[in-house]
Amino acid sequence: MKKILYYSFLITSFLSVAVANEEAVHHEASIWDLKYPFINFIILLAILSKVVKPLREKFNKQSDDVKSLMDSATRNSIDAEAKLATFQNKIKNLDSEMVKIVSEYQSDAVQFAKLQSEETQTTISRMKRDLENKLDGEKTELITELNHDLINKVVSSTQTKIATNKEYQAKATQKIVSELR
Repeated sequence: MKKILYYSFLITSFLSVAVANEEAVHHEASIWDLKYPFINFIILLAILSKVVKPLREKFNKQSDDVKSLMDSATRNSIDAEAKLATFQNKIKNLDSEMVKIVSEYQSDAVQFAKLQSEETQTTISRMKRDLENKLDGEKTELITELNHDLINKVVSSTQTKIATNKEYQAKATQKIVSELR
């Protein structure tokens, strides 16, 4: 772009100098005297045609951008006005909204407390049932263990008595032999 302007300026300068030299010589006017200004005019039109098109495109693009920004600003303005109206209505109804929210909160709190109480009671009854079952199982296990310990002590004590007393050994042997027959 700068080169085109530079060369066109250079050519125009040379042509102007050539025309000025010819004009220094006085002669009669003719149509051919307009050839250098015509050539300068053609060069100017060529330069302008090269320069104007990109400028026109640039200005058109900027115009489209400005139009889209204006449309966007209009839409945003409409949206902002709608939101402002909504918030103003909410502010006007703030007291009723607060009463509504408080009543909903209180009903939710009562319902939560009721559900929590029922859940706690269910958990307590289940834990009580599980504890009773566990205690019954441990009681049965301990009784069985005590019975085994008692039987083992009785057997060991009986074995000691039989081993220390000859009369008991003879009776035990007779009883075992009579049982075998």
